[in-house]
Amino acid sequence: MPELGVFLGLGLGLLAGGRLENLLDIRLRWLPALLAAAGARLALDALLAAGSVQDGLRLWLVLVCYTLLAAMLLSNRRLPGMTAAALGTIANGTAIVLNGGWMPVWQPSLSAAGLSPTLHSNFHRLLSGPVDVGFFAHGGPLVDIIPIPIAIPYVQSVTSIGDLLLGAGLAFFLFAGVVRAPALVPEDLPRRTSGGLAATAISVVAAALPGRSALSHPYVRLASNGAFSAMWLGQVVSSLGDRLHQVALVFLVARATNSSPLALGVAFAAMTLPGLLVGPVAGVLVDRWDRKRVMVVSDLLRAGLVSLIPVASGLHVGLVVCLVFLLATVSSFFRPARVAALPQVVPDGDLLTANSAMWVADTVSDLVGYGLGGLFVAFLGPALALAFWIDGASYLASAALVAAVAIPGIAKVSASTAQVASLRGEMADGWRFLRGEAVLFATTVQAAIAEYGLGALTALSPLLVAALPLGGTNAPAAYGLFEMAMGVGLVGGGLVLGGLGTRLPKGPSIVIAFTALGAALAALSLARNLPLALILAVVVGVANVSFVLPSQTLFQQRTPDSMLGRVVSIRLAMVNAVLAAAMVTSGALAQAFGLHAVLFACGLLTATAGLAGLTVRSIRTV
Repeated sequence: MPELGVFLGLGLGLLAGGRLENLLDIRLRWLPALLAAAGARLALDALLAAGSVQDGLRLWLVLVCYTLLAAMLLSNRRLPGMTAAALGTIANGTAIVLNGGWMPVWQPSLSAAGLSPTLHSNFHRLLSGPVDVGFFAHGGPLVDIIPIPIAIPYVQSVTSIGDLLLGAGLAFFLFAGVVRAPALVPEDLPRRTSGGLAATAISVVAAALPGRSALSHPYVRLASNGAFSAMWLGQVVSSLGDRLHQVALVFLVARATNSSPLALGVAFAAMTLPGLLVGPVAGVLVDRWDRKRVMVVSDLLRAGLVSLIPVASGLHVGLVVCLVFLLATVSSFFRPARVAALPQVVPDGDLLTANSAMWVADTVSDLVGYGLGGLFVAFLGPALALAFWIDGASYLASAALVAAVAIPGIAKVSASTAQVASLRGEMADGWRFLRGEAVLFATTVQAAIAEYGLGALTALSPLLVAALPLGGTNAPAAYGLFEMAMGVGLVGGGLVLGGLGTRLPKGPSIVIAFTALGAALAALSLARNLPLALILAVVVGVANVSFVLPSQTLFQQRTPDSMLGRVVSIRLAMVNAVLAAAMVTSGALAQAFGLHAVLFACGLLTATAGLAGLTVRSIRTV
C-alpha cells in the first residue's frame, strides 16, 4: 500500500503539470536524520524479511527505527501528508512492537483476500483465534486485517490501517512536492490572521507563478495545503469507518432483537434526533470553544462510544440505542466545528472547492463504504464487534490528524459577557443574524423546501422504481441502480463545481440548481421507463450538490467567525426538521393522492422556490 501511494502521488503530480526536479527543492527539517531513519526502516524491513536479524534484537531495532522515523516525520508535519505518514508509521510500529518484532496477519483476512491461509515469511506471523483480550494484546485492529481481494500482483493482499495512512500520506507529500514552486516553502512565508500558514503559502505561490501553472487549479492548491490535506484525510478515514459500523449496526441490532423492524427503526431514529434536539445548542457552544479542540475531543469521545457498542449489545439492546444517540450527539458538535474551522485553513478563493472536496469525501464514502462495509461485515461473521473497533481506530486517526493542524484562533467574547449571556440568548442572536441576512435566509428557506422534495423522493423512490418497466431487471437491483445514479451525480457535480471554483456566481448558480432540481423531480413523476429515471436521478444529484456547496460557502463567507457555528447549526436544524417531516408525511400523502402526484407537486414547489430567488436582489448579484 505505501508503494501504491508513491506511485499515485508521483503519477498524479506529473499529470497535473508538475516536475520531478521540484522534489529536490523541498526543505525538510532534520533532513539527515529523516533520511537516516527512512533508510534504517527500509533496511530493517529487508533484513527482517530475509531472516537475518536475531530474535533478541528484533524488538529493539524495530522500536528504535520506527520511533526515530515517526519523530522525524512529525517534525515536518506542516508539509502535506507528513502527519498521516507519521501516524501510519506509529500504528505499524506499535503492532510490530507488541508482537516482539513481528507483524501479525489476521488469518480470516487472508482467506477473504483469496490468499493461502498459511504464511512463509520472516516478517509476518499469523494471528488466529477469537476476537478477545488476546487479540487486542497482539495489536487488534492495527495488524494486517483489511483484505484486498483484487487478483492483481502486488495489489491482492492484506493490509493494515497504518499502511493505508502511510500510503495516503506519501501520496499527498509527493503530489504536493511535484507540483510545488521550487523557490518557495511554507516556513519562508509570513503568517496571516485568516487562512493559516499553509493557506498563505499556497496563495503566495499561486500568485508568483507565471501563466497557468499546476497550482492554478484549485484542487491542486488544496492538495498542497498541509492543513487542509490533514483535515480531508481525517474526514475520509472517519467517514469510511462510519459506513462500516453503520452496516454492522444493522446486523448487530437484528441479531439482538430477532430482526425486529421496530428495534431497527428506533436505532436509526437515535442517529437523526440529536441533530434536531442538540444541533442549535451545539452550535452556540462551538462558537464559545476552540474549534480545533472541539473536533479532537469529539473524535476521541466517538472512538470510545463506538467501541462500547458491541459490549453493550451483550447486555441489552437499549444500551446500544443510548450509545448510538450519544454518538450522534457528539457528531452534532463535530460538524459545525469543521464547517466553521474550514475558512481558517484555506484562503477565501478556494473555500468553495474545499467544501466540494469535503462533500466528495462524504459522498464517495457512501458509495464505496457501504458496499465494502457489507462485504467486510459479511466476512467478519461472528467477529462482528471488530467492525466497531476499527471505526474507533479511524476516529483516533482523525483526532490525531486534526490535532496536528494549525488553526488560527478567532476573536471570542469576553469571559464576563460569555458568563452573562445565556444559551437561549446566543441562539436568538444567531437566528436574528440569519433572519436579517437576506441571502442566507432566502437560501435556507429554499433549501428547506428542496429538502421536503428530496425527503419525499428518498421515502418514495423504491415504490417509484418498482412501478417502472424494468426490462428484466428485478426491483431491488433497479433501486440500487437508481441510488447509484444519484450518487454519481452528487460526486460528479461536486468535482466539477469545485474545479470551477470562483468562476461561477454563487447566487445565480443556486437559483438554477433549485429550479433544475424541481424540474427533475417533476419529470421523475412522469418517467415511464428505467433508463430515463436513471438519467433524471443523475440530474437530481448534480442539482443537489450545486445548491448545497455554494450555499455553505456563502454562509462561511458572510457570517462573522464568532457566530458561524450557531448560524450553521440553526440552518442544519431547520433543513433536517423538514427532511424528517417529509419522510414521515410523504407516504401518507402518496397513499391519499398517489405517488406521482406527490412527487410532481414537490418538484413544482421546489422549482417555484428556486425561481423566487430571483426576487431577492442580493441573490442575483452575489
